[in-house]
Amino acid sequence: MPNKEIILQVLRASSIFEEVNDEALSKIATFSHEVSFQPGEIIFAEGDVAEKLYILVEGEVGIEARLSTRPGSVRRGTIESVAPGGVFGWSAILETHLTMGARAISAAKAIAVDGHALHSLLAQDTELCSPVMRKLVDIVSLRLANTRITLAHILSVCSHDLKAPLAAVQSYLQVILGGFVGELNEKQREMLSRSCVRIAEFIEMIDNILDISRFEVGAVEMENLSLPEVVRDSIEMLRPLAEEKKLNFTLDLAQDVPKVKGSATRIKQVVANLVGNAIKFTPSQGEISIKLKEDDGYLRVEVADTGVGISPEELPKIFDDFYRGVAGGTEAKGTGLGLSISKKIIETHGGRIWAESPCPETGRGSKFVFALLKS
Repeated sequence: MPNKEIILQVLRASSIFEEVNDEALSKIATFSHEVSFQPGEIIFAEGDVAEKLYILVEGEVGIEARLSTRPGSVRRGTIESVAPGGVFGWSAILETHLTMGARAISAAKAIAVDGHALHSLLAQDTELCSPVMRKLVDIVSLRLANTRITLAHILSVCSHDLKAPLAAVQSYLQVILGGFVGELNEKQREMLSRSCVRIAEFIEMIDNILDISRFEVGAVEMENLSLPEVVRDSIEMLRPLAEEKKLNFTLDLAQDVPKVKGSATRIKQVVANLVGNAIKFTPSQGEISIKLKEDDGYLRVEVADTGVGISPEELPKIFDDFYRGVAGGTEAKGTGLGLSISKKIIETHGGRIWAESPCPETGRGSKFVFALLKS
């Protein structure tokens, strides 16, 4: 079979060009050719604009991305394996640097389509451009989804493996602080106590990272819940902290309301996080109110305080991963994951969560609200 016929056959069978007519395919074939790669050969690097769009004919190609969060790290992992018929090098069409790398896993052959020529053809022919770009969006979306799943899995495995030795170190420190291996002087006790606190904070951060990874890769088990009961149970655990700061704690929970479908453990986590933050950022003698209301097809839980509030600049960022705001001129302590995890929990339940500052009713502090669908 002539080379041009082979190229046309591959183009026609590919997912990205399956809706393109023969006339347009013939044009694309004029600036396409066959290429070969050796095992381990880098086809293009992450962050480079791929000069060509590739349709794999034989072999296997790995799509790679940098997975380390450390600056300057060059560690990469395979996000997706492209099999014959698959497409890679999508940045050749969009001419963007926002791309992953590609490496031949085995000896491979592909049809390479000149990216600049294809970009020009699509720009001139809107009828051709529409189906190709639609398929391209599908490919990019799937690749990004695979990246999120891979990163979540890595976070889960690494965090789980880190937690066990840290817990062991924490246990040994507590044994030493308990005086079971001899008396400690004041300086030694202070240093070990601070180390114990730091390890506890680190373990909490690992738990938060594990939570994020679970929401990325798995579902949450749901059941019919009494939301007033869940909220009350969550608050009782925090009441001693509020009393210690002499905060005025008020509860207004409507009782005769429909149930919601959700995870009691996860909803308690959200309530505890919102109320805990309100306690943390409200000065002594301040007020915190928790209300539960019906709102059309939803039940709303509102946590309002008379605390330091949130600046307009920070308000849009507070639910971002690892974001720690500035409260009273000082950067807030913690991992910056509590509100992010709360948002993921509520969205997993099909609900919404938001914040207002100052609280509209009092003109002070902040109000956090989440709404869940009635069962």
